Amino acid sequence: MVLKRKKILSTSINKKTSKLMDSINTSIDIDSRLFTEDIAVTRAHALALEKLKIISNQELIKINKGLDKIVNLHTNKKIKFSRANEDIHMNIESLLHSIIGNTASKIHTGRSRNDQVATDTRLWVLKNCKNLKKQIKFLMKDILNQAKINQTNIIPGFTHLQVAQPVTLAHHLMAYYEMFKRDLSHLEFVEQMTNENPLGSAALAGSNYKLDTSLLNKELGFNESKNNSLDAVSDRDFCVYFLQSLAMVSLHLGKMSSELILWSSNIFNLFEISKNYSTGSSIMPQKRNPDSLELIRGKSNIIRNQSSSLLNVLANLPLTYFKDFQEDKKIIFDSYDDLILCIEVLSEIMKESKFNKVNGYKICEDNFASATDLADYLVLEKKITFRDSYKIIASIVSYAQKKKKNMSQLTLQDFQKFNKKIDQGIFKYIDIKNSITRKKTTMSTNPSKVAQAIKKAEKFVKK
Repeated sequence: MVLKRKKILSTSINKKTSKLMDSINTSIDIDSRLFTEDIAVTRAHALALEKLKIISNQELIKINKGLDKIVNLHTNKKIKFSRANEDIHMNIESLLHSIIGNTASKIHTGRSRNDQVATDTRLWVLKNCKNLKKQIKFLMKDILNQAKINQTNIIPGFTHLQVAQPVTLAHHLMAYYEMFKRDLSHLEFVEQMTNENPLGSAALAGSNYKLDTSLLNKELGFNESKNNSLDAVSDRDFCVYFLQSLAMVSLHLGKMSSELILWSSNIFNLFEISKNYSTGSSIMPQKRNPDSLELIRGKSNIIRNQSSSLLNVLANLPLTYFKDFQEDKKIIFDSYDDLILCIEVLSEIMKESKFNKVNGYKICEDNFASATDLADYLVLEKKITFRDSYKIIASIVSYAQKKKKNMSQLTLQDFQKFNKKIDQGIFKYIDIKNSITRKKTTMSTNPSKVAQAIKKAEKFVKK
């Protein structure tokens, strides 16, 4: 069903524009996504007008019934928005006029599209901050489940992508849990900065009608109204904060994806990605590629750039409203959609994929991951200074490499070539499992500490 009506702003001042101008000026293809928010804002504004007796109670009822019909038509996909009416605000007013007649012409009294779109966008950001936090928590739960399964799975910890010290896979995964937990805090900040109502600012100077801002805030769920009408219609800082939060989430998604891509390679063989989220090669029949993770990484890189794109749109604009602001919504919507998709895909990958429970231990042994523990053995057991111990163990590592052996394959006599104080006790320090349990601090990879962290995290994600 297409509801047709003459362009609302077609007047002697707003005379007909060229088709090319209409093409660049119209935003309905993008801001139609603000449909739900614009309906809510219109209902709240109508209630405020009724309180001022600008419209009667009967007219308020008529307006709400008309809006109900528009919502029903939209739900059933029976509305085709008109590009002639530029945006979602004018389209809804036009549709309302088609349904209830001239009473709809009163609805824009005391407001402007400037405060209207600012309010709609804030409501959309607030709604989707909540949804994004929910999706992040789902991912955190999936990470926690893998951490619980892999509490005894030993893998190499890396610095500079070189094998450094052994850690449990659970401990490694919990590092990502902590990153996403910080992302939730960033989104809470966005909510705080967004939760101000611009309605009542009108075009820029404030409304000529004493609208009950407390009523508007209550109806729309805002904590408070904006303090300054000029700031209210021009403020898009909350959009920047939102995009910067998305950028941080995407940073962590990209980091995790990149690591899983490395781990899934034949060289590392630490991670087996689900066949549901990998694809075959067009020419090499033996290969499966972690395309889903690569796409997450690629999309994450693009999302991170979007806050800069919006900053460039906003930069150097004087007060107050400019048509440049029309560009903010596409940036926000596209970034949000891509991020949600990436989170959902990574969640499923975490649910369906498997980690190698053997190869990590072998990599640790073959690459002298317990070398620091051996230095500590000399410090603790033989009272040799750490710097001297470091040099002794470095010489032993060099010797083992030349012999093409790992530490556990060396004999006591081999060790004593480098220091006569070394005894059988060194073999306890060579053991990779002992290296894990030897860690003392609360944030360490010690399995008992990791188990406590998992337990604490499970309580958090249930909130």
